[in-house]
Amino acid sequence: MEGKTKIVEDFGDYVILNFKDDITAGDGEKHNVLEGKGAICAEITAISMKYLNSRGIYTQFLDFITPNKIKAVSLKMLPLEVVVRLKKAGSFIRRYGGNEGEEFKEPLVEFFIKDDERHDPMVCKNHLVLFEICNEKQAEEIEKSAKKTAIELKNFFEKLGFDLWDMKFEYGIDNEGKVCLGDEISPDTLRLRKKDGIFDKDVYRKYLGDPLEKYREVLSACRSLNLL
Repeated sequence: MEGKTKIVEDFGDYVILNFKDDITAGDGEKHNVLEGKGAICAEITAISMKYLNSRGIYTQFLDFITPNKIKAVSLKMLPLEVVVRLKKAGSFIRRYGGNEGEEFKEPLVEFFIKDDERHDPMVCKNHLVLFEICNEKQAEEIEKSAKKTAIELKNFFEKLGFDLWDMKFEYGIDNEGKVCLGDEISPDTLRLRKKDGIFDKDVYRKYLGDPLEKYREVLSACRSLNLL
């Protein structure tokens, strides 16, 4: 199965996630291929998910296969994007106003159905059950996991000198019916900032230079932890 940024190879008991060099924005309307991006995002994902596993969070990650592949738990992915916001930015400000970088008192969880044609409509937890995306218990588990994961990642990136503003998660259900964090954790799915700049896909969205230059800085910082 091939998506916008990954190819998934199914081996029954596990899958291989092959990270492509593609980068997209605006529901796929903007699209480029940046040589080496897949390898960068795969390794950042591997390091981040291995860290989360060590913190008691169930992720899809099993092993890193250099340079751009991850061996992962086989999941039935939910057609859902789960956004956790720690600070105001991006589409939140466009919808509700506020100042970029303004902090929330606690993590804010938002749900979006994956549907490019409808621009990923935002829904509430009751919609997830109504539209049979997941059951009520799974929806509660996803929300709880997303909040916990956000805090763990905030602490993780703070150690590396980055300020985590928000993040997009995707979840799946494993062969035993358990909710599992899947897909990726990388500058494609995180907003990472420092006082001296932006270190995420906003560099690409806003035409602020070479995104891979910033992605490489994130990878270099992650490698310093020697988790792989």
